[in-house]
Amino acid sequence: MGKIVYIDLTNKRIIEKEKKCTDYGRGLIAKIINENIKSEVDRLSEENVVVLAPGLFSGTLAPSTGRLLIGTKESKNGGIIISNLAGTISQKLASINVEAIVLSGKNTDEIPVAILLDQDNISLEYIEGINMLEVTPTIELIKELYGKYCGIIGIGPAGENMLPVSSLFSTYPEGKPSFYCARNSIGDVFGFKNIKAIAVNSKSHFNAPVYDKDKFKLASKELSRIIIDHPICGKALPGLGSITLLKLMQQGKFTEFEDIKAKRNNHFSEQKINRTCSPLCVVGCLNKHANSGEDCYSAPAESEAAAALLEAFDIDDKKYVSEFTNKCFELGIDCMEFIFTCEMYFKMQSIEGSIDKLDEAIENVRNLTLEGRVLGSKTDGIYNLYRDKNESKKMVSQPSVVEEKNFNIHIPSKTVNIPGLSDLEYLYAYVIVLENLGFCLFTSFAFLESSKALTLLADMYYYKTGNIIDEKNLLEYAIKSLNNEKKIPNFIKVLYRYFNSTN
Repeated sequence: MGKIVYIDLTNKRIIEKEKKCTDYGRGLIAKIINENIKSEVDRLSEENVVVLAPGLFSGTLAPSTGRLLIGTKESKNGGIIISNLAGTISQKLASINVEAIVLSGKNTDEIPVAILLDQDNISLEYIEGINMLEVTPTIELIKELYGKYCGIIGIGPAGENMLPVSSLFSTYPEGKPSFYCARNSIGDVFGFKNIKAIAVNSKSHFNAPVYDKDKFKLASKELSRIIIDHPICGKALPGLGSITLLKLMQQGKFTEFEDIKAKRNNHFSEQKINRTCSPLCVVGCLNKHANSGEDCYSAPAESEAAAALLEAFDIDDKKYVSEFTNKCFELGIDCMEFIFTCEMYFKMQSIEGSIDKLDEAIENVRNLTLEGRVLGSKTDGIYNLYRDKNESKKMVSQPSVVEEKNFNIHIPSKTVNIPGLSDLEYLYAYVIVLENLGFCLFTSFAFLESSKALTLLADMYYYKTGNIIDEKNLLEYAIKSLNNEKKIPNFIKVLYRYFNSTN
């Protein structure tokens, strides 16, 4: 059994407790939040907590696991918001047997706190000069002080300024690029609590306790083959970004999945090029399609940004897309949400969007001007300023679930029947199963189209924990997790189209 680390930022107190419940992943996060804070607690409140939990299979040989789940209150009297991060930190946390970190209170020092964990110690570090550092120098400083093998998450200046558009960064394995910023993240809550970063100093990625290592290893190989053999996952289409994927689906170009070939160039510079966001990923969507020494995704979101900039502002400039994404990431900004926010703001202000105007917008956020604060408020904030304009409401970013009514979901490989559970609800439950276990959601295509994957996951649960469950138990626990937080991952919009019965 692993441990839960409770960190009281107000009193600078750290308590480690043995985890006694069988909850895990999103379910564990929801349980802790619901038990520790009242529904009326606001998002930016000292009473609010932030909970970090590696997926159950993180830190093991299970393929494409390594996702860290981070949850907190979405708003006063609102539900729970959970962010799903790639990178190395989840595997490193699981490898030192940490199943959750609970952050409460607020750091009141002038210097934002960096939380450092290793195999033997947990400490609160106050690093001179770390205030308002952009992301790359933050990572460099922490690694210089505490070790180059640190897996790190944290915030840039936008998070420290508590802007809603701020995100959490997460470090990749050693190589280029070194980090990315997650979508739909909670940088403002880290900023409010005055947390700059959390770092795990460990070389190991695969030291999590496993009940039956031999059988778990064999099952992991079988699962890898299911993922690799799938035309989407195996051909690494995610490297093109989910927006491109959506467009292909809308155009009915399913046959193109089979034609996509990964292009590997062996003439990169001396520095290692990261092709996966975490070790032992068999999808490998990061830079799997790189075709020259200069082409290097900072994240699959970079290709999504290219599509969004083209559609919103008619900007078709590959070099600028990379520059724009990197500028956003250095400030700790969700670049996709920022594009949508700029599009909305420019339209409300009758401004013609352009590269110059986007660069000006980024500088305003960097300098925290009045306009920068407005642009940092996301589309929700822009809408509050322009409620009198009818078109403004249509431009507010909406949860993916609002699209569900437009699709008739059919899962041909559905293997478990739960009374009253529709194919759509089965889709939701399966996705949460994968998140609970720590899988990248790009693997959803392969799992949902395999008749034996869910059984294999249930077997692996036993090999990992020593506790016997079946496929139905996995789904029912996912449904329970979902009911506790009432949020569907945004990636579901891709699956809507893929499993729409009219295709």
